[in-house]
Amino acid sequence: MRRLAWLALATVLAGCHEDGVVVDDAEPLPMQVGETRALELRYLRLDVEDFSKTNSLEQLRAMPRRVLEDIWVLDLDCTQLMTNSLEQLRDLPDEDVEALAPAAQNMRRLLLMTPDSAELEGTNLEELIALSASVGIPPAKALANLLDRNVTDPFIPTEVVTQIMLEDVIGTHPNAQWRRGPVDEEHPDGMWEVAPNALPVTMADVVTNFESMSERFGPVGEHPGFVLEAHGVSVIEDEFAMTSLVNANALPYKGVDATNASPASVNSIGGQIETVHDFSDPDWLQLDGLAEVPIVEALTFGVVENDAYIPGGTSREPAPIGASPGWDLPPWEFERLILRMAQLATDGTPAHCDDYELGTGVVAFSGCIEADGWVELSTFNDVGAPPAPAYMWDLELEIAQARLHDGGLAEGEADIALALRDVEVGVAPEQVVEQVKANIQANPEALREFASLLTDSTVGDADFYYVRGIETLPSEQQGDWLVFVSEDDIAIDDDGQPVRPYDYASPGFFADQGLSTKISDTTLVDGDAAHEKVRIAPGDELFFGDDDGRVYRVLVLEKPSRARIAIELTRVE
Repeated sequence: MRRLAWLALATVLAGCHEDGVVVDDAEPLPMQVGETRALELRYLRLDVEDFSKTNSLEQLRAMPRRVLEDIWVLDLDCTQLMTNSLEQLRDLPDEDVEALAPAAQNMRRLLLMTPDSAELEGTNLEELIALSASVGIPPAKALANLLDRNVTDPFIPTEVVTQIMLEDVIGTHPNAQWRRGPVDEEHPDGMWEVAPNALPVTMADVVTNFESMSERFGPVGEHPGFVLEAHGVSVIEDEFAMTSLVNANALPYKGVDATNASPASVNSIGGQIETVHDFSDPDWLQLDGLAEVPIVEALTFGVVENDAYIPGGTSREPAPIGASPGWDLPPWEFERLILRMAQLATDGTPAHCDDYELGTGVVAFSGCIEADGWVELSTFNDVGAPPAPAYMWDLELEIAQARLHDGGLAEGEADIALALRDVEVGVAPEQVVEQVKANIQANPEALREFASLLTDSTVGDADFYYVRGIETLPSEQQGDWLVFVSEDDIAIDDDGQPVRPYDYASPGFFADQGLSTKISDTTLVDGDAAHEKVRIAPGDELFFGDDDGRVYRVLVLEKPSRARIAIELTRVE
């Protein structure tokens, strides 16, 4: 039955242009001031229920890019992707490590660094080597005791690195903070916040396997970006298809372009967007061909360092972070990231002191850390020269900078590019489906243009069109209505751009030629509460202005038949 309904629809669409408006075969000339022309408009209706419309991957890719980019699919939580990336970097085989650039190798060593593997030469903790030797213990033991950890525990756990990278690198990028959405009172600019730790995903991303990822999340303004390269983001397979069940009047509305009183068709789907899908039906939207294990075949993640050496602080003020100039850096720079990671990793370390004795039983030095992370090393009996007190993150900052430049890398030459292969995204297909359904249901306006493409039937540049409120509607919605076009009714070109601007100075219908007394409003009629509309009867006279500033009078004549209206259109200005 659905197939027959669609064939009937195609047949009716083929003839509705001729039946909808009575015109001459000759191309009509523009109307002149004072000229009057008579027209008839017919209301055609073909209701389809649970019509299954499937768009293949090829069909989706052929849709205008702007339309696809306006369809928000979900905010993709990057927590697991980041964790998987760091774990893959940590577990790289030796031959793959050797293939990394020097800065990337150094960054990997930092991620793996423990008190046992830390190299303190060239840092403010270098004296700890001599102090430890004086009492016969490894420096790693004294360092681990300060951190209240084992000597093989990482300085900065993977979950801490993940959190700070998500917050301070990804989360500070403009395109990861905001996405496009509908304009409403709370979002007058049409920009909506993205969920924390997530990247906004559009239908364009899905059908192109994120081909623009490195562009969208590359340099923007002052932010250097974080995706240097990305391809093969396999969220879908080649057989991907999107199927939706549609309940709608599938035929276009018939209207008039007042410039030359010519016929025009307006896609009807947009005016029914609130009722096009039955969200109570669990099968109203189906996504087939999602990858069982979404992966990124190639991902190069970038982190930039500051061009200068950034010292750790040696002052406890301003509390609770100290005076290192690293805190004044942009949040995405390496030195600031290390401070934040080390601070978070230190949080919760209990206040304690450890005393270290010489063989004679005399205390040679002690290491103390307070609950706020402040570290003091004290020596006794002329044993060594301890470093100045500092927060733990100040000490770790200097260790990290020294190690980042191992191999002769100069300051400013150690920007990091971490090239990873076949990283799992960490989002299950069923989770994607449920998020897509929930987001579309919560914001059906985002699908207006996409739904309109189900029946791409806009023809011409209508200024208004005719709708008949059928008898099954409430009495206040029945009768004949003239509906003024909205911005969403303008046809789009192959690039998804409107074919003409919406330049109506005073949209709607008026009681006077000066367009000062509006008689139309957005009364609900057949599910549409967005368009300006007015109910008409024979003898009514009303005025409107077109998108070129011309003014017209509409005189409603006697109805030729139940589903037709007759009007006289006169250009008055």
